[in-house]
Amino acid sequence: MSSFAATSIARHPPAVILRTDSSARDAIKMMAEKSVRHAIVSNDGRKIDGIVSAKDILNYLGGGEKYKIVETSCSCDILVALGSSIDPIINRKPVIASTTASLPDMMNLMSKHDIGMLPLLDENGIIWGSLSERHLFKLFEENQMFVRVFEIMSKPLITLDSKATLLDTMRVMIKNDIRRIPIMHEGALWGIITVKDVIKFLASPYVDEAINKGLCDYLFTSNVSKIASQNPKTVGPDEDLCDAVKKMNSFNVGSLIVMSGGKPVGMLTERDFLLKLPKLRGVEFITDVSKNRVLVGRIHF
Repeated sequence: MSSFAATSIARHPPAVILRTDSSARDAIKMMAEKSVRHAIVSNDGRKIDGIVSAKDILNYLGGGEKYKIVETSCSCDILVALGSSIDPIINRKPVIASTTASLPDMMNLMSKHDIGMLPLLDENGIIWGSLSERHLFKLFEENQMFVRVFEIMSKPLITLDSKATLLDTMRVMIKNDIRRIPIMHEGALWGIITVKDVIKFLASPYVDEAINKGLCDYLFTSNVSKIASQNPKTVGPDEDLCDAVKKMNSFNVGSLIVMSGGKPVGMLTERDFLLKLPKLRGVEFITDVSKNRVLVGRIHF
């Protein structure tokens, strides 16, 4: 893929740039508006001061160890936490790349550090844009790959019951380092909730109204079924990956739930394609410069 310039597929300028003194509430609103999971942090719009992710925010609001900040600095008051600066939860040493770096090098960086977004700086070290796993996934051509879904899907599958709360969801996501959770109802697949769904909910008028009425403490007891999406997209474990690519592109989703015998058995994500496909025996990547696409297929078994 060295023939592609990363700048031809990356986002320029970045979708969201926050200041270090931006409130958590402002960060949530801006990330929801642009439908992104990461925001670059910069006080002057030129020099990068760090990044903040949707998972950082969930961790901070109750999902993980960053909730200690809320306990110590906000007296466990979620309203105060939402209005407080994101400064304590910023990743001050993010993995970054230059716009002049090769696309394979950028992919290797993302794979090595298991990250979904790279801030891109120009030759002068000035913020240029960002490269995400979604940008990379869009390169895949929908040709037969001779690789089946079960070979790269993520398992075992972690699920939640439809009676779970928002706080349950946040804690499971942070504890297991996942961004998507299938929702089960009476033993059957009912829906799916993603970290973006959580961010959109926290940015919604419903939350604004709850805050105005002084009901902020009850937000995280909201039922997950009010936030999740019903009828998630699925794929079979024996389907060729090209069928999965077609579905994901057609429905503009970053994952598919893998179903076998009427039961969910795994999850197939964009990151699975990027991290696991190159490691499979006999799989080759061929660049089609004329189409700005990448053909992937198993050449030998």
